[in-house]
Order: sequence, then C-alpha cells, then structure tokens
Amino acid sequence: MGQIERLQQMREWIKTSPEISLDQLMQEYQISRDTARRDVIVLEQEGEIIRVKNGLVRAGGTLAYEQRTEKPEKRRIGQRAARHVQANDRLLLDAATTVSEMARALPPYPLQVITNSLDIADYVGARTDIELYVTGGRFDRHARSLSGIKTADDILNYQVDCVFLGACGLTEEGLFAEQLEEAVVKKAMIRSATRVIVLADHTKFNKRFLHKVCDWEQIDVLVTDQVPDATWQERLNHYHVDLDVTEEETT
Repeated sequence: MGQIERLQQMREWIKTSPEISLDQLMQEYQISRDTARRDVIVLEQEGEIIRVKNGLVRAGGTLAYEQRTEKPEKRRIGQRAARHVQANDRLLLDAATTVSEMARALPPYPLQVITNSLDIADYVGARTDIELYVTGGRFDRHARSLSGIKTADDILNYQVDCVFLGACGLTEEGLFAEQLEEAVVKKAMIRSATRVIVLADHTKFNKRFLHKVCDWEQIDVLVTDQVPDATWQERLNHYHVDLDVTEEETT
C-alpha cells in the first residue's frame, strides 16, 4: 500500500477513534516506526491531527481526563500517595495522570498547591480549604498542562514541603522523561522541594528515555503498585528511598 492510500485510510480511522498509537499504525499497515512517524507528520501538517507521545489524537478532540486515566492501578497509587500529605503542607504537583489521581484523593486539610496541570487546577480549585497557584507556560493541548522554560522559571520562585512527580521510566540511573520540556519542569520542581515523592506503576521500571530528570539520591519515596524484584529493593534501600506499595493493601 502506498502512502497516499495509507494516509486516506488514516484520515477515516481518526474520525472514529480519538487517539491512535504508533504501534497500532505499524501493526495495521505493516510499516516501520519511522514510516509511521512520517505519516503522522504529514497529517499534522494538514491540520487533521495533533502529534502526541507515541501517536496522534484527532485535532479538536482532546481526550477528557477520565479517558486518559484508564488503569485502576493509577487510582490506587494516587490514593496511596495522598497519605503522605499533612495539614498545612505546601505541595508541587506535576501533570502526570497518576499525580492527578493523587490530587483527587487529597485529605481535607488546609493546603497550598502549585501545579502546571489544568485538570488538577480544575478540581483542586473547587476546594475552599486549598490555596491554589497555577504556573505559566506553553499549553500542551493533549496533556492539558503548561510546560517549558516559563513554567520552570515560575516553579523556581516557590519553596515547598513536597513534590509529587510521575515518571516515564525508572532505571538504575534514576528517573527519566520522554520529552525535554517535561524533564525541565520536573527538574525545577525537585529543586524547589524539600521532599520528593515519585508515583510510578510497575510498567515504568527498567525503562530509559532520552531525558534524565534526577538521580536516586534526590528521591525520598517511591509509590508503586507491585513489590519490585530483589535487585530493585536492594537498590532503593541503598539510596534510602522509602518504598510504598499499594499491593500490600490487598495481601
């Protein structure tokens, strides 16, 4: 199948599916990842779609928060992480969907919250016991967040008790992000916080991406959904990272 025919089929596909991954394109059309990326770029230039991490979404069809948080483990991790919050804490919350779940589970305490997530701002802002601050920056339509140098600069003006971060990948070297702007924002959040808590499900372990965010020495707590293997437990213990596992709640 040539590119012209393939692109036409993709245009029809995106009309009925709000989001398509590169893996789906590769499997459907038996093409390489590079070819799939080139096709996505063409469609974006036509204004048909918006490129996102590892795929595309229909232009004007940004996914709602509920559609982007499909995994129940994210909700459990978020609820578990919220237990680390104390009354009168000053918090930084990044735009990861797992952190959004944590924000929904915040206890009924007086708090100050700074975030670059519009989803978090939307429902935290409705709570009268929370003083909310939202960063500036470039709007990422798909992630519904603010990002970039402006966002990082805004964050560095704050000093908080704790930051809650999502992770794209975790290796023996530390925490990784897929996008440069995302990494810049996370680094600024870490610099502004006394305590760093990372939220990541078991699928994020042993995944390395282009942009390193921090070393393990900079992380205080890791909240996840499954007990990691012995090698990981030894590593976390070596770096004095507290492990908080939701799996323990059902065993």
